[in-house]
Amino acid sequence: MIPNVRLVLHSRAAHWVAVTTLVMCAVAAVTGPRSLEIDLSARFPPTKLPVVELCTILSATLLAILMRPRLWEWDRIAAGGHRPTRPRAVAAVAAGAGIMLPVLCVPAVVPWLPAETSWGWVLANALIMSATVQLLTPLLSPLAAGGLAVLAWLSCGLVLNLAPQVWLPVSTHRDPDGNWTLVTVLTIAAIVLHARTCGRTAWAHRVFGKEQ
Repeated sequence: MIPNVRLVLHSRAAHWVAVTTLVMCAVAAVTGPRSLEIDLSARFPPTKLPVVELCTILSATLLAILMRPRLWEWDRIAAGGHRPTRPRAVAAVAAGAGIMLPVLCVPAVVPWLPAETSWGWVLANALIMSATVQLLTPLLSPLAAGGLAVLAWLSCGLVLNLAPQVWLPVSTHRDPDGNWTLVTVLTIAAIVLHARTCGRTAWAHRVFGKEQ
């Protein structure tokens, strides 16, 4: 492995990313198909939010913290140098990994589900949440992005319970296909944003640079 690749992997904490992914998959497997129940409506049945979706958000947040661009100033300078695509490619790959790795929590709960139960909608929801965290991270900070994703997840649950006829980006067991169009849009947007900003906007770097 050439030194510059080793430096990039070290700066993005690749070894801790792998450990965190395994730990969060284990947590998802232990929690199994448990759900957070929201029952605030007298007209509609309770809404159950799969805990695995929360595990995905937490995993995406932790990975965003680990993979934040610690060499951001160098990356920005290199992006205007002789090989401008290299730091942008690293940021794009990191964003893609930050979206896909947390979703490994979903297959971890499949053995716990009843036979012939569709879990495609859970996978789509997990990708939406994970991509949302990655999309917001360059604009804010990983913790702020994760907090907003959790808030959005809970808000969707409240709306599903109080007004299930309202359109929402996430799906339920009543819509087992999942919103794959939104998954595609958010994933592409997050990867492009990371590539354009090398993983962080200048404003976010000034405001949240203390995280480095």
